[in-house]
Order: sequence, then C-alpha cells, then structure tokens
Amino acid sequence: MKIAFLVQGLFEKSDSIGFDCIYEYERTKVLFPKYVNQIRIFAERFDTARHPTVPIENLDAFYAWCRANPEGTVIYHYCGAWEEMDAFLTKRPIPSVIRWHNNTSPWFYFSKKRYLAHTVEGFENIIKIAAKPNLFFWVNSSFTRDQFVALGGQTSRSAIVFPASRYLKKTTPVQAVERRFAPNGIINMLFVGRVVPHKGHKSIISLADRVRQATGKPVIVHFAGREDDVKADIELHATKFPDVEVHFYGEVSNAELDGLYQIADVFLCLSEHEGFGLPVFEAMRCGIPTIVWSTTALQELMVDHPLGFRYYDLNMFAGAIVALQNEEVYRLVLSAQKRVLESYTVEILDAQILDALATMKGETNTQLYTILPPALQSQPEIALAVVEQMQKAQSMPHENALVDRDSGYNLFSRYDIETFRKFFDRSERLRFAAFENFKKNGQYRISAREFHHKEGKFEGDVLYFKSGSYSAGHLIFGPYRDLPTGNFTVMFDLSVISHDLMSVVVDVSSQKYGLLDQKKVSLTKLVKDMPTLKFRCDDENDVFEFRVKFEKNFNGEVVFRGVMLSQF
Repeated sequence: MKIAFLVQGLFEKSDSIGFDCIYEYERTKVLFPKYVNQIRIFAERFDTARHPTVPIENLDAFYAWCRANPEGTVIYHYCGAWEEMDAFLTKRPIPSVIRWHNNTSPWFYFSKKRYLAHTVEGFENIIKIAAKPNLFFWVNSSFTRDQFVALGGQTSRSAIVFPASRYLKKTTPVQAVERRFAPNGIINMLFVGRVVPHKGHKSIISLADRVRQATGKPVIVHFAGREDDVKADIELHATKFPDVEVHFYGEVSNAELDGLYQIADVFLCLSEHEGFGLPVFEAMRCGIPTIVWSTTALQELMVDHPLGFRYYDLNMFAGAIVALQNEEVYRLVLSAQKRVLESYTVEILDAQILDALATMKGETNTQLYTILPPALQSQPEIALAVVEQMQKAQSMPHENALVDRDSGYNLFSRYDIETFRKFFDRSERLRFAAFENFKKNGQYRISAREFHHKEGKFEGDVLYFKSGSYSAGHLIFGPYRDLPTGNFTVMFDLSVISHDLMSVVVDVSSQKYGLLDQKKVSLTKLVKDMPTLKFRCDDENDVFEFRVKFEKNFNGEVVFRGVMLSQF
C-alpha cells in the first residue's frame, strides 16, 4: 500500500481543495495503520507554518518517490490545468487518481474575460485527460459525476468521495437547546463562500429586505469568503436596500468563522452552482437552521432537508425565515437537520475512500452497481451480467475517442440567452468591422459561395457557368443580408462571354422596399470595370439581395467572384 497524495498548492488561508487533500492523507493513514510510512503528501508550493503538523514534501521528492515506487498510487487533487503534472500522470503506466472538485460553469463569467478563460481551460483539460485509460476519477458528488460524464468521462472509471470539512472533527456540535432565533430582536443572516457572480450574494441581500419588511426587525447580512472584483457590483446592489446592514469579512481564520457561526440566526445558500456545498453542512453541524436553494449538487444532498427548496422563489425563502420565529418550527428544523447530517460523517467518507481505492484496483464492483438504473439493480442476475462485462472492458483499458454530445439536461436558461445574444451581437460587429477598416478602404467582400444560382458550379470561391445555353432572368441572386444603417455602394465582380448578348443587368433590392437600383452594362464595358450601384439602408432588420439578370436567352459562359460592399 504505497500512496502519494499530490496537490499544487498548500499555502492559502481558506483552501478547500488543499484541506481535502490533507484530510484524505490523514484518514488513509488511519485506515491503513500498517502502511503509515508508505503514505506521503507532496505539493509544488506550500507553507509549513500554515500546516505545521503535516510533513509536506516538494516536487523533487514526488518524482523521486514515483521512480522508487513505480507501482504506487498517486492521488492528485486537481485544481485546474497543470500541464507538467497532467503530462506526467497520463504517461505513467500505473493508474493514478484525479480528484476533481468540479469547475464553475463558464456562462457565469461570460463578461469577465480572465475568469472565463480560466474556467474554460479547466473544462477543456478535463476533456483531454478524461479519455486517458490510466486515469481514474474521484468526484465530490453525483452532480460532479454527471458533469464528468457530460464531458466524455466514463461512469465506470469514477467514484464518489465527499469532500472533507474540519467540522467533521467536531465531537460536540452546538446543541439545539442552546440556540434561539434572533434572541436580541436582530436577525443575523450568514453565507460563507467566495464572493463571485454565481454564489447568490445579491439574492441574499434582496431576501434580507423582504424579511425585514415582513418581521419589522433589523436584519444584518454577514458574508465571509475570498473576494473577487465582483464585490463592487454586489455592494452597489446593496445600496438599493439602505435598511439592510451588510458586512463583508473576506477570508477569515478558523476562529473568526466559528464566531460567525455562533452569532448567525440562519444560514442561507442561494448559490446557482455547487459541486458539493461544504458550508451548508458546516452550518448544520453548528446547529444553525439552514435554508438552501437545492440546485446542482445540493439538489441531491438536501433532498431530505425540510428547508431545501427546489425552486428559486424569494417569497418562499423569506416565508421560511419568518416561520423560524415560531419556536416549535425552529426546533423541528434543527431536529430534521440532525437526520440530514447522518449522510455526511467521518465513517461515510472513510467508507467512500476505501471503496474508491478498491474499485480502482478492481477489487470491488460496488461503484459500478451505483451507476446502474434502479430497474436494472432490481434484477440481480441481469445486473451481474452487465457489471461483469463492464469490468472486463475496464481491465483492458484503451483511450476513448470522444464524441461531442449534449448532457441530457436540455434546459435553456437566461444565462444561455444572454450568452447567445452577446455572441450574435459581437459577430455582427465583427462582420461589419470591414466597413471601418481603412487599410482595405472600408470594403467588405461577400464571396460568390454565399449566393444562390441556377446551373452554376463552384471552382474554389468562384461561381462558374460553363459555355452553354441559359434562360433569361436572374441567374445569380442573394445572399439575403442585413446591413447597418447608412449609404452603400456595391460592385459586381463579374465576367460574361457571349455572341448573343450586348449587355447584362445588375440590380440591388431589399425585402422591405423591393428594387432599389439597377444598371444595364455592356459586355465591352464589363471587361474594363466592375459595375457599381448605390443604395441606402434605413432599417437594420431589412434584408438585401444583389442580382445578375439577363434580358433574353443566350449562349455563353459566366464567371462570378462575388461583390464588394463599401459604406460612404
């Protein structure tokens, strides 16, 4: 039993990934007492003063350990793309564990380029390494496993291991009888989590004002957690509710966090995205009534919580807080929370770690059974046959060719609408940017491939009508484009060879106004110059068409290379 726990950093004040790595390292030593000296922990950057009792070693020592223990198991706590380590672990022949805590969905950061690039890079990297046959994934919830599978991962190469909280070590949680709701007539609301766009800070402030109006009592909102630049926007939102007192504490020490849990009358989690939601369990363990919007991972974890609401409704959340003024309701909620906490204990995490290690080594198939549909689990003989085949495939790993597909959760949110609208708007600006490009004289070329035609064929980007007989009428038309308002010229890049014709007609028309301009051009003049028309766009919703027309049947050949638009 040789295990190396690895994380990139162990130096930050509030670092859930780092704490989880240390917890698993310490619990694994307890679970395998005979192999204590063979279980070690490594980090690229670490602060021994912050973790004085943990024997953290550097990367040089990690690589030396890998060389000395080629059969050893590496459990790497993933916190984003770390190219050096990703490359090393994917090339290492012995299976390694990627401990993934979920990534924040990119649409929350669509207007913040730096954060957006980071989260997209994290997802793209999971896609890249998910297909590697020597990597096994430990995820922190069923929700994160769903996300892993949506990115191309295999359920059979994943195991659920809950993340750890230091409050798991509390042997004497705060007793319910010691607490009362708003004993001094002031309602103290608490949320613990990073100050980022999707954590629900604005919702909590808006909710606080509704509770203030409903109860007639002063309300103080307390926020603890690492602060990003979105804090200024949240503070601006708070100015809309001058009667609600709001405090931001930033990253706090363990003692400061304990103090906030002690003064809180209610803990709120209205976050839009949680891979697990540790502070929710910490608040319950401290005996605080907790109100949760049960979305993402919390939808499953809070299924038995009486105040875990599936739907986002501020009136519903406010009603729950106001109801806590009733002493009997207050006691019933705290009693129910004790039952919910039975699903998150040291014993459960120990069992998950043991089972995940055994599954990776092929010593158990319990994880495989958990991913089967209930109807299949109820048929043991069929389930066993399926699981045996899954184990057989897993014993002969090969890199998967990933196929792009939807996740199966086909809900389209307001974030999606905003994302697509911004994408379309930016595309439009890029499309018309040519009109402002002085290096190209403000010209915008529309390729012949974007036009419709009768009987022509494309050779590269050129529309070619070979020598033959053609009917009178519009031979080339399109491309049905919208344009910004303004005055335009359009030049036709066109060649015609025919003994039957003296001229060709080019025109421009719009869906709203019909024919706007046309010109009959002699074939002799067409050889020297591109025919040019002028027109105006008064409505950005109008659609424009540029056409090539012949007034009679003819024999000949035509070459069309597109049109050139200019704005003046």
